[in-house]
Amino acid sequence: MKFTYIYLLLLLPILSFAQHTPEEISKEYVAYAYDLLEKEDYDHALIKTDEIISLLPRSTAELQYIRALAHHHLDLDIEAQKEVEDMYNYPMTDELKMHADELSLLLKHEIVKEANTEKDTSGKIYKMAEVGASYPGGMGEFYNWFHGALHSHGVDREGHGRVYVQFVVNIYGNLDDVKIIKGVSEDVDQQVLKILGDCPKWMVAVQNGKPVEQKIVLPLNLEEHPY
Repeated sequence: MKFTYIYLLLLLPILSFAQHTPEEISKEYVAYAYDLLEKEDYDHALIKTDEIISLLPRSTAELQYIRALAHHHLDLDIEAQKEVEDMYNYPMTDELKMHADELSLLLKHEIVKEANTEKDTSGKIYKMAEVGASYPGGMGEFYNWFHGALHSHGVDREGHGRVYVQFVVNIYGNLDDVKIIKGVSEDVDQQVLKILGDCPKWMVAVQNGKPVEQKIVLPLNLEEHPY
Protein backbone atom coordinates (compact mmCIF):
# COMPACT_ATOMS: atom_id res chain seq x y z
CA MET A 1 0.00 0.00 0.00
CA LYS A 2 2.85 2.35 0.91
CA PHE A 3 4.57 1.62 -2.42
CA THR A 4 1.35 2.39 -4.32
CA TYR A 5 0.99 5.73 -2.48
CA ILE A 6 4.56 6.75 -3.28
CA TYR A 7 4.07 5.69 -6.91
CA LEU A 8 0.97 7.88 -7.20
CA LEU A 9 2.81 10.86 -5.69
CA LEU A 10 5.51 10.48 -8.31
CA LEU A 11 3.03 9.94 -11.11
CA LEU A 12 0.76 12.94 -10.42
CA PRO A 13 3.27 15.65 -11.49
CA ILE A 14 4.02 13.67 -14.64
CA LEU A 15 0.32 13.38 -15.48
CA SER A 16 -0.17 17.10 -14.80
CA PHE A 17 2.84 17.91 -17.02
CA ALA A 18 1.43 15.74 -19.79
CA GLN A 19 -1.97 17.47 -19.69
CA HIS A 20 -0.50 20.78 -20.83
CA THR A 21 0.84 21.75 -24.24
CA PRO A 22 4.53 22.58 -24.68
CA GLU A 23 3.47 26.21 -25.25
CA GLU A 24 1.76 26.31 -21.82
CA ILE A 25 4.57 24.49 -20.01
CA SER A 26 7.29 26.75 -21.42
CA LYS A 27 5.50 30.05 -20.71
CA GLU A 28 7.60 31.06 -17.67
CA TYR A 29 10.82 29.93 -19.34
CA VAL A 30 9.95 32.01 -22.41
CA ALA A 31 9.43 35.13 -20.27
CA TYR A 32 12.81 34.57 -18.59
CA ALA A 33 14.51 34.01 -21.96
CA TYR A 34 13.04 37.30 -23.26
CA ASP A 35 14.50 39.03 -20.18
CA LEU A 36 17.91 37.61 -21.09
CA LEU A 37 17.53 39.01 -24.62
CA GLU A 38 16.66 42.42 -23.17
CA LYS A 39 19.86 42.25 -21.12
CA GLU A 40 21.78 41.28 -24.29
CA ASP A 41 22.77 38.00 -22.60
CA TYR A 42 22.35 36.03 -25.81
CA ASP A 43 24.49 33.03 -24.86
CA HIS A 44 22.44 32.36 -21.73
CA ALA A 45 19.21 32.82 -23.69
CA LEU A 46 20.34 29.96 -25.94
CA ILE A 47 21.32 27.84 -22.93
CA LYS A 48 17.96 28.46 -21.24
CA THR A 49 15.99 27.52 -24.37
CA ASP A 50 18.12 24.37 -24.75
CA GLU A 51 17.21 23.42 -21.18
CA ILE A 52 13.45 23.75 -21.61
CA ILE A 53 13.43 22.09 -25.04
CA SER A 54 15.16 19.06 -23.51
CA LEU A 55 12.28 18.75 -21.02
CA LEU A 56 9.49 19.08 -23.58
CA PRO A 57 8.12 16.53 -26.04
CA ARG A 58 8.90 19.09 -28.76
CA SER A 59 10.05 22.66 -29.20
CA THR A 60 7.68 25.61 -29.75
CA ALA A 61 7.57 28.43 -32.29
CA GLU A 62 8.31 31.04 -29.61
CA LEU A 63 11.34 29.16 -28.30
CA GLN A 64 12.67 28.94 -31.86
CA TYR A 65 12.00 32.68 -32.29
CA ILE A 66 14.04 33.50 -29.18
CA ARG A 67 16.86 31.29 -30.44
CA ALA A 68 16.73 33.00 -33.85
CA LEU A 69 17.00 36.46 -32.25
CA ALA A 70 19.89 35.34 -30.05
CA HIS A 71 21.78 33.83 -33.00
CA HIS A 72 21.14 36.99 -35.06
CA HIS A 73 22.59 39.25 -32.36
CA LEU A 74 25.60 36.94 -32.16
CA ASP A 75 26.10 37.49 -35.92
CA LEU A 76 25.15 33.88 -36.69
CA ASP A 77 22.51 34.70 -39.29
CA ILE A 78 22.56 31.35 -41.10
CA GLU A 79 21.81 29.58 -37.80
CA ALA A 80 19.15 32.19 -37.06
CA GLN A 81 17.50 31.57 -40.44
CA LYS A 82 17.32 27.83 -39.69
CA GLU A 83 15.62 28.60 -36.37
CA VAL A 84 13.05 30.84 -38.10
CA GLU A 85 12.32 28.18 -40.72
CA ASP A 86 11.75 25.70 -37.90
CA MET A 87 9.12 28.02 -36.35
CA TYR A 88 6.69 27.14 -39.14
CA ASN A 89 6.68 23.50 -37.97
CA TYR A 90 4.85 24.46 -34.78
CA PRO A 91 1.57 26.23 -33.87
CA MET A 92 1.88 30.00 -33.53
CA THR A 93 -0.32 33.06 -33.23
CA ASP A 94 -0.87 35.44 -36.13
CA GLU A 95 1.28 38.04 -34.34
CA LEU A 96 4.17 35.60 -33.88
CA LYS A 97 3.87 34.52 -37.52
CA MET A 98 4.12 38.19 -38.56
CA HIS A 99 7.31 38.54 -36.48
CA ALA A 100 8.67 35.33 -38.02
CA ASP A 101 7.99 36.64 -41.55
CA GLU A 102 9.68 39.96 -40.76
CA LEU A 103 12.71 38.35 -39.13
CA SER A 104 13.07 35.91 -42.02
CA LEU A 105 13.10 38.80 -44.50
CA LEU A 106 15.65 40.71 -42.41
CA LEU A 107 17.90 37.65 -42.13
CA LYS A 108 17.78 37.05 -45.87
CA HIS A 109 18.98 40.63 -46.41
CA GLU A 110 21.73 40.15 -43.82
CA ILE A 111 22.88 36.89 -45.40
CA VAL A 112 22.90 38.49 -48.86
CA LYS A 113 24.87 41.42 -47.44
CA GLU A 114 27.45 39.08 -45.92
CA ALA A 115 27.75 37.14 -49.17
CA ASN A 116 28.18 40.37 -51.18
CA THR A 117 30.56 42.30 -48.99
CA GLU A 118 31.69 44.64 -51.76
CA LYS A 119 29.68 47.82 -51.91
CA ASP A 120 27.93 49.00 -55.06
CA THR A 121 30.96 50.01 -57.15
CA SER A 122 29.29 53.14 -58.48
CA GLY A 123 29.07 54.55 -54.94
CA LYS A 124 25.59 55.73 -55.92
CA ILE A 125 23.03 56.67 -53.30
CA TYR A 126 19.60 55.70 -54.60
CA LYS A 127 16.41 57.65 -54.10
CA MET A 128 14.52 54.57 -55.29
CA ALA A 129 15.78 50.99 -55.52
CA GLU A 130 14.34 47.71 -56.77
CA VAL A 131 13.79 46.76 -53.13
CA GLY A 132 13.52 49.88 -51.01
CA ALA A 133 14.99 50.27 -47.55
CA SER A 134 12.37 49.63 -44.89
CA TYR A 135 11.95 49.56 -41.13
CA PRO A 136 11.31 46.07 -39.68
CA GLY A 137 7.55 45.76 -39.22
CA GLY A 138 6.78 48.70 -41.49
CA MET A 139 6.57 52.45 -41.04
CA GLY A 140 3.88 52.10 -38.37
CA GLU A 141 6.45 50.36 -36.18
CA PHE A 142 9.02 53.06 -36.98
CA TYR A 143 6.64 55.83 -35.90
CA ASN A 144 5.78 53.88 -32.73
CA TRP A 145 9.49 53.63 -31.93
CA PHE A 146 10.09 57.32 -32.73
CA HIS A 147 7.19 58.59 -30.62
CA GLY A 148 8.22 56.28 -27.79
CA ALA A 149 11.74 57.73 -27.96
CA LEU A 150 10.35 61.29 -27.93
CA HIS A 151 8.39 60.40 -24.82
CA SER A 152 11.30 58.72 -23.01
CA HIS A 153 13.62 61.65 -23.83
CA GLY A 154 11.07 64.14 -22.49
CA VAL A 155 10.96 66.16 -25.71
CA ASP A 156 8.57 69.12 -25.58
CA ARG A 157 6.27 68.55 -28.56
CA GLU A 158 3.38 70.86 -27.74
CA GLY A 159 2.58 73.10 -30.71
CA HIS A 160 5.66 72.09 -32.68
CA GLY A 161 3.94 70.33 -35.60
CA ARG A 162 6.23 68.54 -38.04
CA VAL A 163 9.95 68.27 -38.57
CA TYR A 164 11.28 67.06 -41.93
CA VAL A 165 14.34 64.83 -41.83
CA GLN A 166 16.65 63.33 -44.42
CA PHE A 167 18.99 60.38 -43.93
CA VAL A 168 20.77 57.62 -45.81
CA VAL A 169 20.17 53.96 -44.96
CA ASN A 170 23.60 52.46 -45.55
CA ILE A 171 24.35 48.89 -46.67
CA TYR A 172 24.52 47.77 -43.03
CA GLY A 173 21.05 49.10 -42.19
CA ASN A 174 22.31 52.04 -40.12
CA LEU A 175 21.23 55.67 -40.61
CA ASP A 176 23.98 57.94 -41.97
CA ASP A 177 24.12 61.65 -42.78
CA VAL A 178 20.98 62.46 -40.76
CA LYS A 179 19.84 66.05 -41.39
CA ILE A 180 16.95 68.32 -40.51
CA ILE A 181 15.73 69.87 -43.75
CA LYS A 182 12.85 71.75 -42.12
CA GLY A 183 12.93 72.09 -38.37
CA VAL A 184 10.85 73.62 -35.59
CA SER A 185 13.42 74.88 -33.06
CA GLU A 186 17.11 74.39 -32.44
CA ASP A 187 16.56 72.46 -29.20
CA VAL A 188 13.90 70.11 -30.58
CA ASP A 189 15.80 69.63 -33.85
CA GLN A 190 18.94 68.55 -31.96
CA GLN A 191 16.96 66.10 -29.85
CA VAL A 192 15.37 64.58 -32.96
CA LEU A 193 18.83 64.16 -34.52
CA LYS A 194 20.07 62.48 -31.35
CA ILE A 195 17.10 60.09 -31.30
CA LEU A 196 17.53 59.14 -34.96
CA GLY A 197 21.21 58.52 -34.27
CA ASP A 198 20.10 55.67 -31.98
CA CYS A 199 17.55 54.26 -34.44
CA PRO A 200 17.41 50.44 -34.71
CA LYS A 201 18.69 48.96 -37.96
CA TRP A 202 16.58 49.13 -41.11
CA MET A 203 16.35 46.46 -43.78
CA VAL A 204 18.67 47.59 -46.55
CA ALA A 205 17.76 48.58 -50.10
CA VAL A 206 18.70 46.13 -52.85
CA GLN A 207 19.58 46.87 -56.48
CA ASN A 208 20.58 44.14 -58.95
CA GLY A 209 20.78 41.66 -56.09
CA LYS A 210 23.25 43.77 -54.10
CA PRO A 211 22.75 45.94 -51.02
CA VAL A 212 22.87 49.66 -51.82
CA GLU A 213 22.49 52.94 -49.98
CA GLN A 214 19.18 54.77 -50.17
CA LYS A 215 18.31 58.36 -49.29
CA ILE A 216 15.02 58.85 -47.47
CA VAL A 217 13.10 62.02 -46.60
CA LEU A 218 10.40 61.79 -43.93
CA PRO A 219 7.96 64.20 -42.29
CA LEU A 220 7.81 63.41 -38.57
CA ASN A 221 4.74 64.66 -36.76
CA LEU A 222 5.83 65.58 -33.25
CA GLU A 223 2.34 65.94 -31.80
CA GLU A 224 0.52 62.79 -32.96
CA HIS A 225 1.63 60.11 -30.57
CA PRO A 226 0.05 57.36 -28.42
CA TYR A 227 1.47 58.64 -25.12
